[in-house]
Amino acid sequence: MRVLSALCGTLLAFGLQAAESGWMPLFDGKTTTGWKPRGEVTSLVAKDGELHLDCKKNVWVVSDLQLADFSVELEVFLPQRGDGKFNSGLAFRCLGEHGKPKGYQAEIDARQPSQSGGVYGIGLGGWLYPKAAQKAEFARKTKGLFRHDGWNTIRVKAVGSRIQTWVNGKPVADVKDSQSLKGYFGIQHYGGGGVVKFRNLRAKDLSK
Repeated sequence: MRVLSALCGTLLAFGLQAAESGWMPLFDGKTTTGWKPRGEVTSLVAKDGELHLDCKKNVWVVSDLQLADFSVELEVFLPQRGDGKFNSGLAFRCLGEHGKPKGYQAEIDARQPSQSGGVYGIGLGGWLYPKAAQKAEFARKTKGLFRHDGWNTIRVKAVGSRIQTWVNGKPVADVKDSQSLKGYFGIQHYGGGGVVKFRNLRAKDLSK
């Protein structure tokens, strides 16, 4: 039994390792290397394995890494503010060397009802999902999904024109759009103060 138990443990560990293979960290947990603000920030610091972003105005912080087909994910903790209207975003396939990027955004939203997991085209025509006729469906799908007082996991998979999103492991969006097929990533602070915390930022290149 002990031998069988040890063998099962080894196989499980091997399976988990194989499942995790291919992921690359987008944040080293110690420095802000690889991330650049596209505007004025109050602070951008690495602390206790987390990336902390605070600013008064709407700002994107973008990655050095650029990918075409990929999976990307992060955990995010939004600040608790009295207005209850804070939102953020995970941008991907973004273009532009200065200022606001042009690309896609997976919404991260503390408002109620939350629009987290929705896909927005930044400079690409606005909402891809949900559009007006899909809002009732979206509300049913995401009701109670976003944690307003804890960490949330946001994941995006983009292959060719297909874009999929997940919030806390549940699928939300599945759309097609080919206006931008490669670019860098970004994280957003919508402004007004308060620290947005990010951790476990990672990506997997699916174009190989």
